[in-house]
Amino acid sequence: MSEATDAPANAAEGEQGAREIPPPEELTVGQYKGWSCVFCGTLIRHGGRLAGVTRGRDGAHDLDTEVYAGPCCP
Repeated sequence: MSEATDAPANAAEGEQGAREIPPPEELTVGQYKGWSCVFCGTLIRHGGRLAGVTRGRDGAHDLDTEVYAGPCCP
């Protein structure tokens, strides 16, 4: 298997030492909606970047969404 397929599906890609993206039920509303950094919760005013996708389900409801990291967490 390649390294890319060995990485967790919800790990931030493209970085060495990729950080694990929390599941949707562990995020605040701001983190889930992309207003705050997914890793530290700091409000993203500018310089946000796509960190990956948080994946989850609640019964029949798909909770997958793109989440963002701020300049605070490189």
